[in-house]
Amino acid sequence: MTETIKVEIDEDLARRFKKKAMEKYGYKKGAIKKALEEVMESYTEQGRKADWDSFLGVLKNEREYKGMTSVELQHSIWRIRNDSHRRKHIS
Repeated sequence: MTETIKVEIDEDLARRFKKKAMEKYGYKKGAIKKALEEVMESYTEQGRKADWDSFLGVLKNEREYKGMTSVELQHSIWRIRNDSHRRKHIS
């Protein structure tokens, strides 16, 4: 079973990643897919978990978020969270 994930990334980063992938896996079909799967596998094996406690109480005014896509909502939450952390470190 497979899944398609569409993302937009920096053009220079994509170019460098593709070059490295092809250097490692050869200049053939499937090289980029194989390299990306390797990177994703490595990332998920590191035991990283979302800090869900930091999200509690973030959406105080839910009317503000109605109609947003899940991605827009996620970006908004991370922006609020990052702003909150910056204020704590500045004080």
